[in-house]
Amino acid sequence: MVTLSGAHSIGVSHCSSFSNRLYSFNAASPQDPSMDPKFASDLKTKCPSPTNDPNRTVALDVLTPNKLDNRYYQNLQNSRGLLTSDQTLTTSSSTASMVKNFARQGGVWANRFSAAMVRMGSIEVLSGTEGEIRKNCRVINYQITI
Repeated sequence: MVTLSGAHSIGVSHCSSFSNRLYSFNAASPQDPSMDPKFASDLKTKCPSPTNDPNRTVALDVLTPNKLDNRYYQNLQNSRGLLTSDQTLTTSSSTASMVKNFARQGGVWANRFSAAMVRMGSIEVLSGTEGEIRKNCRVINYQITI
């Protein structure tokens, strides 16, 4: 999972997917203390609270947003992971060591990432009653009520 998370080196995220880290993290700290304060300040200018625009987005990787590279892991090491699930990779010793390795050795990450993508490509798509291809990745297409 750590290897495939590197795909977050490209693409965008809706502000609503991480705004809790900026404005309502917990009762003791409105801003996630694991987030670099300068990074958080920059994000707040791009995603003001309250946001009235559900389509507002920011790049997952602010350094190289259009390049699939290992900068994602360098961002994590500098407390600049946009999503909680990403930044959490630095909190466990087993995943943190992989983050550190991939941050230093982009070629190692690129080789493992390509192999993982090939393996994922062999997974069959579930459809019909076994699964669905979502029209919008944030919501299921329909719900069956019994």
